[in-house]
This record gives sequence, structure tokens and C-alpha cells, in this order.
Amino acid sequence: MRKLLAMLLLVTLVATLVIAVGCGGSKTEETTIKTPEGEVQVEEKDGRVTYETEEGKVTYEGSEGAPSEAELGAPVYPDAEYVEGSGGTATATGEEGEFTTAGAEFVTEDSYAKVVDFYTGKLGAPMYEDTTSKEATWMINANEESFTVVTVSEEEGKVKISIGRMAGKSNL
Repeated sequence: MRKLLAMLLLVTLVATLVIAVGCGGSKTEETTIKTPEGEVQVEEKDGRVTYETEEGKVTYEGSEGAPSEAELGAPVYPDAEYVEGSGGTATATGEEGEFTTAGAEFVTEDSYAKVVDFYTGKLGAPMYEDTTSKEATWMINANEESFTVVTVSEEEGKVKISIGRMAGKSNL
């Protein structure tokens, strides 16, 4: 169950990042979408997408590239290489506050055990570990407004580190 929860959280994070980062551009485009609940005004400009309904306005902004450790909410394994195109940040800003997601994947040629030892030393024991399939997951700083998930796995002879963070008001 814990593995499923961690994977679900990471999939949600990645989907949010892909949608937000894919909305780049420099010209302004406006669209009106009719829904059963009413009309939604959508404006896209300079990589920002703004949705406006009767309930208020929310603006999404994304960036590509490796997020910083501060944005990720967890340390990046020393000398791990960022997997190009695997990450970024996305921020939603509205009348009720701000919500930010950040995520990235890194790889290293160090052993699975060495990487797990590093994260255990920094974050404590993993909440889930499958030593047979060589996968460990930590959920840290989990509270009502923030959480970070770190997953270490061995794939194709390399160790992959996936880090994802969500922070802010999730009701935007």
C-alpha cells in the first residue's frame, strides 16, 4: 500500500510538471471553455497559464531543468547526474495562496546500498524498502501543506534517485 501511495504521488507530480512546463511561449492566447458549471477563461502568455472562473483566478507557471535541493525539499545524492528532461517546477498562484510542485530524477553508478545508506543517514529509515527488487522510499516533512517523496531504485545497472515535493495550499 505504501509503495502504491508513493508511486501515485510521484505520477501526480510528474503529470502536473509536464502540463505546466509544456505551456511555454511568448504570445498571448485566450480561450473560453464552456463547462456544465459555467465558463472558464484561459489565458496563456510567457509560459504562464491563467484560469478564471466565477470562483476566482489561478495562474500556473512552470520551469524546466533540475530544481535546487531547496525546491526539492531533500538532498541530492553527491555526484548524481540529473536526467535531462526529467524534472522542473510548477507553481499555481491564486486568491487562496500558492501551491508548488518540484521533481527530478538523478542517476549514479554508485551501489544501491551506498545510496540507501546516504539517504538513511540524512532522512532516517525508509518508510518502505524492498531489498529483493532494490527499491526504497522515504516520505519526509509530511504535513498539511508540504511533503517530499524520495525513491531510490536500481534499474539497468544504475541507481536512480527520484525526488518530488508538493508544498502550499492544495485546494487551488
